[in-house]
Amino acid sequence: MEKALVSIIIPMYNSRSTIERAVQSVLHQTYPNIEVWVVDDGSDDDGLSLMEQLQDERIHCHRLSHRNANVARNYGITHSNGEYIAMLDADDEWTENHLESSLAVLQREQADGVYGSLILRGTKDQTVTTRAMREGETTIDFLLSNGYGAQTSTLVMTAASAKDILWDETLNRHQDYDFIVRYHRKYRMCPKAEATTIYHLSASSPTDKKLDFESCIRFIRTVEDEISDRLYMSYHVHMLRLAERYKADEAIIRHYREEATRYEYLLSLYDYLHLWKPQSEGEARRMKHTYLRNLSQVNFSI
Repeated sequence: MEKALVSIIIPMYNSRSTIERAVQSVLHQTYPNIEVWVVDDGSDDDGLSLMEQLQDERIHCHRLSHRNANVARNYGITHSNGEYIAMLDADDEWTENHLESSLAVLQREQADGVYGSLILRGTKDQTVTTRAMREGETTIDFLLSNGYGAQTSTLVMTAASAKDILWDETLNRHQDYDFIVRYHRKYRMCPKAEATTIYHLSASSPTDKKLDFESCIRFIRTVEDEISDRLYMSYHVHMLRLAERYKADEAIIRHYREEATRYEYLLSLYDYLHLWKPQSEGEARRMKHTYLRNLSQVNFSI
């Protein structure tokens, strides 16, 4: 009996330097029955022509006008023919047993989707092992506490579930978090401990990139009631540092500073002052007074 068809969805944008590596890792899978959807999001380079030159009947190449990766992902998902769908970003790759091992876990656990561990490839390899979500743990708490907990290129799902959820085409950042949260509300996901996805660490500097902080803020607002206080605080501290590093608008920086100190009782006085950056000794004293007053009220209520 022929094995079920798996559709691999690869969005790409100006990915000439990495797309062939990603696609070759798919073509060398030990799982035989595949089709590959390479969807170009209006690139300025000729990366898609490299795929067309492969002349492999399993590869479907499509070029769209430039919008974002989620539009390209959804195009591939909705037009694919497989019983299962696997996601792969154009700058990542798989070990040759990725599909075979992922489908084995998916079928053994009778789940709808599987997410997996990662091999982080930089100057040397480092393995990040994912875990199952704990009883009572929200999906967003899991994602925020587990780093690469459900990275896009590890995802393998039934086609029916992937086509039902799809990716939010209005988000340019936190797309993976958003997809996993919405997916897990309706479908069952399970982890795969074996690391078969290779995530290439970028050497680019912050000034080489732009982050859509508006997308981040909009997504977090949809799940903020599901985030524990400590993770809410630590997430916003991290985002504040990114916003400062990437020289975001002052309104964005102020938003993250205010949210990072929403649960100020979780911050030390040093961290509280470090976040607010008082400009004078008098301002520092006033902030210290406010911090200690609010802290005493929290302790009294507890």
